[in-house]
Amino acid sequence: MTQETAALALYEKGDLDGAARAFTELLKSETGNITALEYLAFYTSQRGEFSAARDWYERLVTAQPANAGHHYNLAMAAFALEEWPAALQSLGAALGCDPHLIQAQLYRGVVLDKLGNREAAARAYLAAVRYADRQLDPRTLPNELKAFLNHANTYALQFLDDEIEIALRPLRERHGADSVQRLRAAADIFLGRRPANFAHPKWRPGLFYVPDLPPKPWHDRSDFPWAAQVEAATAIIRDELLEALQAGEGFAPYVNHPEGSHEARVWQAVNRSMDWSSLHLYRHGVRVEENCARCPRTVEILEKADLHRVPGHGPEVMFSVLKPKAKIPPHYGSVNGRLIVHLPLIVPPNCGALKVAGEARSWVEGELLFFDDSFEHEAWNDSDQTRVVLIFDTWNPHLTMVEREAFSAVLSAAQRFERG
Repeated sequence: MTQETAALALYEKGDLDGAARAFTELLKSETGNITALEYLAFYTSQRGEFSAARDWYERLVTAQPANAGHHYNLAMAAFALEEWPAALQSLGAALGCDPHLIQAQLYRGVVLDKLGNREAAARAYLAAVRYADRQLDPRTLPNELKAFLNHANTYALQFLDDEIEIALRPLRERHGADSVQRLRAAADIFLGRRPANFAHPKWRPGLFYVPDLPPKPWHDRSDFPWAAQVEAATAIIRDELLEALQAGEGFAPYVNHPEGSHEARVWQAVNRSMDWSSLHLYRHGVRVEENCARCPRTVEILEKADLHRVPGHGPEVMFSVLKPKAKIPPHYGSVNGRLIVHLPLIVPPNCGALKVAGEARSWVEGELLFFDDSFEHEAWNDSDQTRVVLIFDTWNPHLTMVEREAFSAVLSAAQRFERG
């Protein structure tokens, strides 16, 4: 019988102290014996001897640096000793070995809070909650993990609510509480503290919903005093488009999700396909300088429009190219505080239509279309030629100027938090 077998036999008989002595003796001749190191790390942890446990786990980490469990257990020993920086370092190492180790992400939140970094703690908690929502079956979760996730969710949402209040407070002080009431309600919906109660069956903003805005899928051109100026420049914009198409640079599939992902399955018809491509002038509110340089007059003309400017979110400005027989499936946009504008530039005969909330309208070159893309919408090109429109976003005209500022402040705070 080997020393290791003998030590294990003592453990199986319930002689934990004897097993510890036997494994300690074994390590004198086999200093890297993993079974001995694991047992002694476990044994000292169970006895509350966390300094000793930390030393054993450090030896295990040295012997097996790619083992996420060893890093995590080392972190828990440091946690018990209130050695917060060491615990944080080991939790990071554990997640480096296994990014899906949800307990490590949760304890990162705890440790970061102990270190006084509330924002980082909230982000760590949110990452754990999002992973659990996507990958774990709540019916099979242990009650202790459910409680931990509930705490994480409450902490993250409270932090975000505090950030939103900081953003809204100056507006409330300058203009009164009523001036931001709808945006405060929108924040509560975003945080899951009140229901959305959508006023239309095909209305589902995917990210941020401002209640009490009129449920209008389509909007009238007369609501936008700058519309005529943009329409009058159609020929100039089309010329720059044609030059860009001829150069063939900068266009890319509009939908580009990783193969095998849920999003890729939803967008299967156009995912990573040039059937629906775009050339972005602005993306998530940031100028794409190379493309703007190709279309300087278009950029200049759009300065006359009331673009939806929200840091990290808008405007979105792009040439949208839909190949013959291509179809964009029904989907919802992210917010109802903005509208999407189409300026049709190349529309073949019998092209197809844009359908919003069940109502289809055809494109006419040089005539703007305004719609709320947080309603279900889809588009198709039935013709044998390519269709191209310039797409940009503008503010929903039913928001006041103060509400616009509040919308931008709240959405920016939320997105800054979620994106890190």
